Amino acid sequence: MPEVTSVSNILLTLAEEKESTRDDHFGVKIAVDDGDCYDFSDALQALGHDVFFANWDDLDLDARAFKRMFHDNAKRFITPVSLSEMDLIFVYKMEGFYFDLHRFFRMVQAFAEAAPLVVNDPATIRHNIDKRYLFELERKGILVPPTQLMNDSVRERLARGEAFVLKPISGERGKDVMLIKTPDELAAIKGHEGEYLAQDFIPGVRAGERSLVFLGFEYQFGFIKRPTNPEEFRCNASQGGEAVLCEPTAAEMDLALRTLRAYESFGCPVHYSRIDMIRSDRGPMLMEAELINPSIFARYFDRGEEFGQKLAAYFDGLLRRHH
Repeated sequence: MPEVTSVSNILLTLAEEKESTRDDHFGVKIAVDDGDCYDFSDALQALGHDVFFANWDDLDLDARAFKRMFHDNAKRFITPVSLSEMDLIFVYKMEGFYFDLHRFFRMVQAFAEAAPLVVNDPATIRHNIDKRYLFELERKGILVPPTQLMNDSVRERLARGEAFVLKPISGERGKDVMLIKTPDELAAIKGHEGEYLAQDFIPGVRAGERSLVFLGFEYQFGFIKRPTNPEEFRCNASQGGEAVLCEPTAAEMDLALRTLRAYESFGCPVHYSRIDMIRSDRGPMLMEAELINPSIFARYFDRGEEFGQKLAAYFDGLLRRHH
C-alpha cells in the first residue's frame, strides 16, 4: 500500500441496525451491507486515517451536523465531528433514502458544501438517481433494453400479448419493479404512471444479471445475480436472489467501460460503481449503472479484506491528489 503522508477524516453514511449497535460497535443492516464497511474502515485505518460512521437519519439538516457519530478507530461514540472537518465523505448506505429524496438531496448538498471530496461525486449521484439516464446512455451507443415512458403504445402492445417490466424512475433493490402481461395489470400503477419506465421484457434476465465492480475505471471483480424462484425475474438479493462469482467476457468488459466513459462525458465523475448487464441475442445489454450506493458483496465472496484494501488505496489516492 502507498505510504501515508497525512491523516484524513473520512465519514461513511450507513444504514444502522440499532438492535445490534453497542457502545463499542456500530451495527449495520446486513440486508444492504454485508459488513463490507468494516473492511473498508480497517484498511483506511491501516493507512493512518480516522474513520467515522453515521446513520443518515441522525443528520440535522438545519444545523448541518450529525446528532450521533461513531469513531471506528476508537470503537466508541463521540461528540460528532463537524462536516467541515471531514476530508472525504463516502455516501455509502442509507436505508430507505429513495422514499425521502428531498431529505437525501439536502444531505448530499450539505456534504458537497462542507467537504472537499464526496464519493460518489454529488453531480453523479444526482444524475444517477433518475433512471431516465438510460435514454442518455443509449444515445451514447450503449445497448439497453428498449425503454420508454408510460404511454398508449405500451397499452396497445400489452393488448397484443407483449410483456413489459415496469420500473420506478427512482427506486432501489427491485422494490415496486413488476412484470406485466395484460393492460389490466396497469391498474397497479394507476395515478402514478408518470413515475415509471416501461422496458421490453428480455427473457435473458431469468439467467441472471452479470455485475462488474469498479473503482474508477479499474475492474475489481464480477458476479452473477440469479433469481432462485423460477417464478421470479428479479435477481436482487433483497428479492431472494443468489450471487456467484464470474469472469466477464471481453464484450461485457467493453460495455462496462464504455458506460463509465459515457457517464464521465456527462460531467459525472465515477469512483465506486457496479455495472449490471444481461446477455441478449444482440450482445451484452446494460440493465443499470449503479453509481450511488452499490452493494458489491465483497465479504459474501470472501473478498472483504482484499477489496477493503483496494478501496482504501483508491480513497488514499484521491486524498493525495486533492491535497
